[in-house]
Amino acid sequence: MVKSEIQNVKLRFGIIGNCEGLNRAIDVAIQVAPTDLSVLVTGESGVGKESFPQIVHQFSRRKHGPYIAVNCGAIPEGTIDSELFGHEKGAFTGAISDRNGYFAEANGGTIFLDEVGDLPLSTQARLLRVLERGEYIKVGSSMVQKTDVRIVAATNVDFTEAIANGRFREDMYYRLNTVPIKVPALRERSDVIFLLFRKVAADFAE
Repeated sequence: MVKSEIQNVKLRFGIIGNCEGLNRAIDVAIQVAPTDLSVLVTGESGVGKESFPQIVHQFSRRKHGPYIAVNCGAIPEGTIDSELFGHEKGAFTGAISDRNGYFAEANGGTIFLDEVGDLPLSTQARLLRVLERGEYIKVGSSMVQKTDVRIVAATNVDFTEAIANGRFREDMYYRLNTVPIKVPALRERSDVIFLLFRKVAADFAE
């Protein structure tokens, strides 16, 4: 992709920086968008990983469908399955009615699973079924539900270590990591401080 097109994407999604690694990450996101392949965005906290699922969604055939972002690390382990996959009435204390989860709400669109490395192993098993077969079961139900969702995940977790320690399923990692996008650290973007200063100055002048 030509530099002017990448620059337009940066302006559209508020991405600051001009290093080779960042431009390559943007290029990969745009190139993979028309497919339905799973994407795993990795990088340190604060590098702007959340922009890349939006790029993938907006440049895909799903752009007019739902886009749902879920911070997996912010949802308690006891409710994460219900949040993602929904539940039946009476499935647990407080389940006073049937409820759809994010995978039902995002049908036909894209779901962004931020901090996916924080998912409990039991939830990983449920998510693997979605990745492999496009189906899931609500909490408290035995009925299989179908979903047509593009999954983009992000993490700052070292998966090699997490897999070795038994905290993350290896098969799940390979399913998510079909197309990897590595977002470079801010310290690797030598121009980012100058560009940030220029942006703040321009915003202040307005």
